[in-house]
Amino acid sequence: MIMGFVARFLKGSWMEKAKQVAFQPKKMKELLLQLGKYVSKNGLSSAKETLFLMKDYLYDVTTGRYKDYDGKKLLVIIAAVIYVVTPIDMLPDFIPPGFIDDLSIVAWAMKEAAEELDRYKNRLKEDSI
Repeated sequence: MIMGFVARFLKGSWMEKAKQVAFQPKKMKELLLQLGKYVSKNGLSSAKETLFLMKDYLYDVTTGRYKDYDGKKLLVIIAAVIYVVTPIDMLPDFIPPGFIDDLSIVAWAMKEAAEELDRYKNRLKEDSI
């Protein structure tokens, strides 16, 4: 089931949408605001930590605080975030299992960008010392 969501996600236009948003500070700011609202929803406890990490990562890339990022992984994260904040997706969120597709895409993006996000977390630790 999870792979079905990911396969359909990859066939969609999410990566193209990510490219249109990636280096547009105004669009990134709006995306981050939408993500903040999304993360406050109930039913996301298993993904909240990952979504907050993605939000912080995108914020730091957008503001220039984090410059040593992998562009391809950045697009994966942006595409996943666009997907989860989009009201119309494979399973609308108001249907009881509606978050399962969102959680599947977040898990996939986390796996795809794990090395990048680990590097980001390590940089944050170094900067705070």
